[in-house]
Amino acid sequence: MTLLDAVLSLSEAPESSQALQRILRALAQVTAADALSVLAAAEDGSVGVAAQIGLSPAAMGLSFRPAEHPRLRRATLAAGPIRFLDPSEPDPYSGWLLGNAGEIHPIHACMAVPLRVQGRLAGLLTLDALDPHGLGDLRDEDARVFAALCAGALRLDAGLAPALAPGAGEAPGGQALPGRSAAMQRIEREIAMLAPLSVPVLVTGETGVGKERVARALHERSPRASRPLVIVNCAAIPAQLVESELFGHRKGAFTGATAARAGRFEAARGGTIFLDEIGELPLSAQAQLLRALQEGEIQPVGEDRPRRVEARVVAATNRDLRREVAEGRFRADLFHRLWVYPICVPPLRERREDIPALCERFAAEVAAELGAERVDFTEAALRALAQGAFPGNVRELKNTVERAVLRRTLAEGKGAAGRRLVLRREDVDPAETTASGAPERSGGPLVEVGGERLLLGGAPGEEPVETLAETLERARREAFARAFRAAGGNAATAGRLLGLSRSFAYKEAVRLGLIPAPGPRKR
Repeated sequence: MTLLDAVLSLSEAPESSQALQRILRALAQVTAADALSVLAAAEDGSVGVAAQIGLSPAAMGLSFRPAEHPRLRRATLAAGPIRFLDPSEPDPYSGWLLGNAGEIHPIHACMAVPLRVQGRLAGLLTLDALDPHGLGDLRDEDARVFAALCAGALRLDAGLAPALAPGAGEAPGGQALPGRSAAMQRIEREIAMLAPLSVPVLVTGETGVGKERVARALHERSPRASRPLVIVNCAAIPAQLVESELFGHRKGAFTGATAARAGRFEAARGGTIFLDEIGELPLSAQAQLLRALQEGEIQPVGEDRPRRVEARVVAATNRDLRREVAEGRFRADLFHRLWVYPICVPPLRERREDIPALCERFAAEVAAELGAERVDFTEAALRALAQGAFPGNVRELKNTVERAVLRRTLAEGKGAAGRRLVLRREDVDPAETTASGAPERSGGPLVEVGGERLLLGGAPGEEPVETLAETLERARREAFARAFRAAGGNAATAGRLLGLSRSFAYKEAVRLGLIPAPGPRKR
């Protein structure tokens, strides 16, 4: 009767706040949580306590900025229930538990579920149990049900669930690609129109523009959101194994098939399968894919009878499929079956006005990972980024911002935890981001202007232009060298500075020749 009581609260409660309170009481009966709360999203990107059980009465109305709280930030970006297992992450409710004015013990059970109304983040459902195993009996599926009820209650009162401001706390179910350009608004409208349907969708665009994010948004806003999203990189599968990988095989179907295996389509049953780089599929696999789209059937390798399978297909490519069809490398009938309604994601150079919003989002994500209070940009740094060429598009921009945060952290010789970092122009490395693509001189004089160190002198082309791979490798070596110097050669400390594990930091330092390789073991 507990779930029924929670459902009835939506129709019987006169106000959404009362409905939320009743839902939390019903949830409290099926969990060992010491504190439960519903946080409602505000227009400025903050989330405030709209209903709670187990917190101090003074907590009502308490407001948090997710960017300043790693757990809340991760929860706003999550696709579903998320359990926090890292005891080093601070709990926002420390000091607010009823009858417990002190800090919550680091080792306790904590989880959160994002609440969404019409595809936008409306708030969070949070649960805390002082017993580390206190939430072990709560299944994710049940948490999703209660979260859906809370989202419905928030919808009763628009004042408790305003849409987030652009660029603030965007979640995978919210805006697919941050930005306010006309192109991004068009894509948002197309996703909203196509998400509830089952028709196949083809996402086109250059490498690194964010095609996978569009696919995720189509899945997460669809009625299939509770079912699997299976991602397949067609270019990464050897040609001779493509059909087995996608459609499965029976035992003994070919050499090495020692057991029967279900394919990716079976794994995506009832959900969505995202076929990235679909232009790389061999013609034999294209014929099977066409049958799956037209008839809803697949035939595992070595089996005589087809199997029924129901999964929505979202595909992506950076190739011109019309040309591929004309040159005989892609089936015309499959092309027309996929080309029901294509979504074209433009390159970053055609929507530079989106770069500031993207930079702020990426900086907030890396700040949450490093435990930094926040990351800001000087005007000169944002201006340099906005003028960047970025042939690798959004992916390259993200790498640039993450690298800049690490450079600033290492340059200041302190850890990022709990600190506010300000990225300057030299942190974003103008040699990699000038619109012309030509590196600036690195040996000219430095002058201080308005708190910025600017590089003067030197003619364009004075230094040879590096390939992107060479530039990234040089930056990687520099970052690792600084980290190991700051850590006095200690791999564990260097790994923490870089946000990496000790073992990976050690192995990479050996590969880069920064520390000697271990000698042979003595027997």
